[in-house]
Amino acid sequence: MYTIVTGLFDIKRNNMDGRSWNDYLDWFGKTLSINCPMVVYVEEKTISFVEQKRNNFPTKIISKKIEDLEYFQYKNDIDRILSSKMYLNSIKDPNRIECKYSLYNIIQYSKFEFVHSVSKENPFNSDYFIWMDAGLSRFFDNLNTNNEYPSKNFKLKNLELKNKMLIQTFASYYPDLFYAKNLSKDYLLDNRSYVMGGMFCSDAEGIKKVKQEIDLLLKNMLEDNIINNEQIALGYLFKNNPDLFISFINKVEQHRNYELINVLSF
Repeated sequence: MYTIVTGLFDIKRNNMDGRSWNDYLDWFGKTLSINCPMVVYVEEKTISFVEQKRNNFPTKIISKKIEDLEYFQYKNDIDRILSSKMYLNSIKDPNRIECKYSLYNIIQYSKFEFVHSVSKENPFNSDYFIWMDAGLSRFFDNLNTNNEYPSKNFKLKNLELKNKMLIQTFASYYPDLFYAKNLSKDYLLDNRSYVMGGMFCSDAEGIKKVKQEIDLLLKNMLEDNIINNEQIALGYLFKNNPDLFISFINKVEQHRNYELINVLSF
């Protein structure tokens, strides 16, 4: 019924924000331990690591080079924007990794293509597709990865997820954003993420629709000499295209906590 989609690419992040490749391998290894069919996007050098961690769980590994990713076509445009004084003077918190390194943005936006591609091929005959960032295991808390995931007791059908994407939102930390009826394009220059992009769930039609809107938004951003992370893009789309989404509201009073991870295990 479910397929988890994840991936990890070595963009030399230790040179960007101090997070080393070994740190990510540690986190990725635990993410890979989840008992659920999984499609994993990695470079060739990481295939054996995935095979070892997945053991006998149903798994499809897709080997990709970074330069072969769909959004790599925008690298030159993103680099041009990131070097623009006008952009750096306009974007909130220009020291963020997404405001300094184009490869980071390319990887972040690629998650929509990865899930969309998997939903079309559907190697495990699933109804729903869950994206999980490689490092999301940092938020697993007491999750027992040996148990079937998501739990048989959790029914996404109860959320009427047909043709929509389930996202996790955070109401209390940025209430002005969460309770806004819509968001202007000024939000695309913001640094406050009230949608958590590290995990989302959709059926095939839902991810198709969201990806179409993400692609259009990204092109419009680049034409306007703007780039920002995928969480900001999702936050903008959620307010301006609400029919595409179902919001799971994180009730834990801690920013960046992924409560939905554990809720799906109940």
